[in-house]
Amino acid sequence: MKASAEQLISDIAPELNTFLRSGNLINLTSFTKKIDPSLNINDLRKLLRIHFVLTSSKGNVENSEENSSIGVIDFIELLSERVRRIKTIMKRETEELTGEVKGRIRWEDTVTRRFNCNPKDNTLFVCDRGERDYDISENLVLKRLLQIIHSILYDDLLPAFEKEYIWLKQWSSGPELKTTLNNVFHKNVYLRKIDLTDVRVTERMIYKASCSRLAIYKEAAFLLSKYNRLMNYDLDDTVAKDLLKNTFIQPDATSVLFELYWVIKIIRQFNPQNVTLELLEPGSKIAAKWKDGQYKYVIYHDSIGIFQFRENTQSLSELFSSGDNYFRREIKVLHKLESMVGNLQDLWGGRPDIIVERYDETNRLVSVLIGEVKYTDDDSYAIQGLKELLEYIALIRLEGAYFENYDNLFTGLKNVRGCLFVNGLSDAVKGDDKIQILRYGDNVVISV
Repeated sequence: MKASAEQLISDIAPELNTFLRSGNLINLTSFTKKIDPSLNINDLRKLLRIHFVLTSSKGNVENSEENSSIGVIDFIELLSERVRRIKTIMKRETEELTGEVKGRIRWEDTVTRRFNCNPKDNTLFVCDRGERDYDISENLVLKRLLQIIHSILYDDLLPAFEKEYIWLKQWSSGPELKTTLNNVFHKNVYLRKIDLTDVRVTERMIYKASCSRLAIYKEAAFLLSKYNRLMNYDLDDTVAKDLLKNTFIQPDATSVLFELYWVIKIIRQFNPQNVTLELLEPGSKIAAKWKDGQYKYVIYHDSIGIFQFRENTQSLSELFSSGDNYFRREIKVLHKLESMVGNLQDLWGGRPDIIVERYDETNRLVSVLIGEVKYTDDDSYAIQGLKELLEYIALIRLEGAYFENYDNLFTGLKNVRGCLFVNGLSDAVKGDDKIQILRYGDNVVISV
């Protein structure tokens, strides 16, 4: 049976959590793009933000803290009723008025002020005015939390809502929570009076809100603190599992999860004590990079890395320049087709699931591993993946030249290794020391 998404998550989460807690050491952009390119998840923080608004008490208990079963969805479900009881304090200010009285008259101050200014002026009064102050710590914490949630739903997830994804149904079905949040955030008279302009919500404010007797403030403090921890990559294995569930299972992307499983297994085949993962530049197409002894490794997912994987009619014409044979005639057909349609696409092209480049101490490229991933138990589909892998090995180019010598192809590969990663495959299909076949659960020992 194929490995379930839950099994894969249990395998991945502990390792992934190690990478996430260390910051920008692994890039998940290529994986999330395969789920939905329109979401434009170009960094880990955006992925964590989306995860945050999908949390709920339904199977999402993350730790033993008080309120730990509360998720964002639960909080918004109760928001409309609770927001009616938010706290204010009376702020008293002294005001000097002429010809009118507002609030309680401060007679002693009034007499003093009249004597100093104009003893005959009976229209001058000094009054105490009381105004409700909404900008208390608890309310600032609450509004900051709602501001974050609103931004994620209406900015980060806008393309997903437009496509009506089922994994967002808790926000968009029944009494629509997304609309509820929007109405409360923009139209509630009390929230509108809470001013976050130039205000930094501090940990002290969050702590004060967490001590409130009102559940809306205690839970807002818990959720805002949780969000801050996510943005600081302060996770545990359970949070990493929930992250994977929200971003891979709910969009039904188990095959992409299977690719992530093998990428992490490849990285972890190296002795963890000797591997030093390196920080990635923002916007990098690299999935991860690390050092192991004298070599440096760079791993790509769903990318061509620094190589070319394509063939066109011009390159084939040069190969078959004389004689009458099938290949020359087929090229003639392609040239005629090209003249009729204008610009013929490449004859062959591809993008491997996994590429691992190995460099020496002088930064010279030494070798490359090409991996093809097929989330299948079906022999025919797996063999198709094996054929694709062999094509990648044979046709990979670097700076216009084939990377592997023709005489070495499949008999003595020196520069290129290959690996087919499958869930299962019959024993009739055999690998060798240069082209390996790994099944789900196998230990990864790959020579790059």
